[in-house]
Amino acid sequence: MGAARDRRRTADAHVAGRARAGRDVHVAACPRRVRGRARPRAHAWPPSAAGSVRGSVPVTARAQVARTVELWRLFRNERDDPGAFYRRLAADAVAGFERRYGSLAGARIADVGCGPGYYTDAFRAAGAQVLPVEYDPDELRLAGEAPAGAVLGDAERLPIRSGALDGVFCSNMLEHTPRPATVIDELARVLRPGGWGYLSFTNWYSPWGGHEMSPYHLLGPERGVRWYERRHGTDHKHRVGENLFVTHIGDTVRTFQRHPDLCIRRVEPRYYPWAAPIMKVPVARELLAWNCVIRFERRR
Repeated sequence: MGAARDRRRTADAHVAGRARAGRDVHVAACPRRVRGRARPRAHAWPPSAAGSVRGSVPVTARAQVARTVELWRLFRNERDDPGAFYRRLAADAVAGFERRYGSLAGARIADVGCGPGYYTDAFRAAGAQVLPVEYDPDELRLAGEAPAGAVLGDAERLPIRSGALDGVFCSNMLEHTPRPATVIDELARVLRPGGWGYLSFTNWYSPWGGHEMSPYHLLGPERGVRWYERRHGTDHKHRVGENLFVTHIGDTVRTFQRHPDLCIRRVEPRYYPWAAPIMKVPVARELLAWNCVIRFERRR
């Protein structure tokens, strides 16, 4: 208990010190709540990017497809060389944020579920002030040394004071928590009004929903695991109900839509965002999206 309190105080001091120094896709503006009604309002940070809804992908169709092909090539070798895949994703994410919002220099960002820090490194290289947060200490050291300034913390109880951040980034962590709605509440809490968020996760019925157990997971969380273990044994990293949970796009989108402090800016398939229209089709998105990205803001 005392150690947890110390970690929370450390994180609060870190962030405070840095501070001192309905539709699923293509939501054009984050509405502001005024006396129970919604009023359109442009994005607040940075001012030069107000009203932008451009996604995180290259602007030409050829570049978008080339990106998808490159990511697929890197993903096929992800188990042997994870760094190449995740560093490419991190560079892509930062470039997309800079196209959407302008310079990230000085922005206060939490990398929630930071793992070995690929995204933390990329955001810091762009000048952002980043607090890496990770629940599992082993994940911090997957690539060697833990990222500088990393804090051990639970995404359901983030060790960050309310309203401290300009942005929250949460990549491929939601399917590893038993209470995703609580995580979303926490992401909203730590954002300042007008702050932005990025949440990605692997939806259960996607081709990779079972992680290393894919495609057996398509038989269901119980039957699929039994079949996988019959053929490959019980020594696997992810265990359904322990550190891997059934997560659906529709349920997650509805959680955001019901949240009083958040609004969705865009929902897209992470690896092929040019196919964002499929996210409007309830069954198709669960099967075809592979990995879902939800871009959102905290209402002002």
